[in-house]
Amino acid sequence: MSEPDAISAPITALSPDDVRVLDFSSVVGLLNEPNMPSGGGRTVRRVIAMARLAPGARVLDIGSNTGYTSIELASWLDAQVVGIDINPVATAFAKAKAARYGLANVRFDVADATDLPYPSASFDLVYCSNTTSFIHDHRRARDEYYRVLAPLGRLVAVPIYYASPPPESLRRRVGDAMGVDLAVTDQDYWRDLFSDGEATLIEQETYEYVRQSPERIASYVKSILDQPHLESVDARVLQAAAERLTHFYELFDENLTYARYDILMYRCGHPNPEPVLHRTRAVR
Repeated sequence: MSEPDAISAPITALSPDDVRVLDFSSVVGLLNEPNMPSGGGRTVRRVIAMARLAPGARVLDIGSNTGYTSIELASWLDAQVVGIDINPVATAFAKAKAARYGLANVRFDVADATDLPYPSASFDLVYCSNTTSFIHDHRRARDEYYRVLAPLGRLVAVPIYYASPPPESLRRRVGDAMGVDLAVTDQDYWRDLFSDGEATLIEQETYEYVRQSPERIASYVKSILDQPHLESVDARVLQAAAERLTHFYELFDENLTYARYDILMYRCGHPNPEPVLHRTRAVR
């Protein structure tokens, strides 16, 4: 089965051999893997606290996949949330989950981040986790984010970058797993990318990753495969999926020893200068 067919087909239509060659994004969409941002729900809630959105705000989540971040935003905010993703199978999972929890303030569209189907100045908050890393044209995507951002709106990005260069063999393996030619980017790259002549970086927080044990990875894989919608799937297909997920998680865990991630918040048309002469730090 070709990769495009595999992405749009349900897992019940796949063989074990089909599953063994899928990239991570395809597996996520087929299994309804949560696909959390770095830091999970805590990161999303931190973004909510930083953004301080007014009631009725309009929020766009770039790369919503199976819906974790969009649903988290909608469950906490008095806001209208839109999640977009190019994967129709993952988007269907997201829609079903939102309906299951009765969240009427979130919707999901199948759309391309480099050609957003919304008018200019449509959103008060545009959120993108590490999605931009896997888009071929980073700058075109960035331009679209700002195009749909309203005056005084916030753009929040949570990019993963390398704090130290990884071995080339590891970089290639991670790129193969994600289905992209993964670039080695650093913190400055993402700050520069999201900088815009009319936007000001108003918040930046930096985090590092903690290694996971094989037992924790195995437990997480089991929790994904124990979902009710997978009960009728052939055991051989599920075994192939478990092996594929375990491979991905172990690979990513190794890769993240070289990486960090930031929460970057930009304000479009911010009226006051942000640089200060006398810097300060919190007293601990």
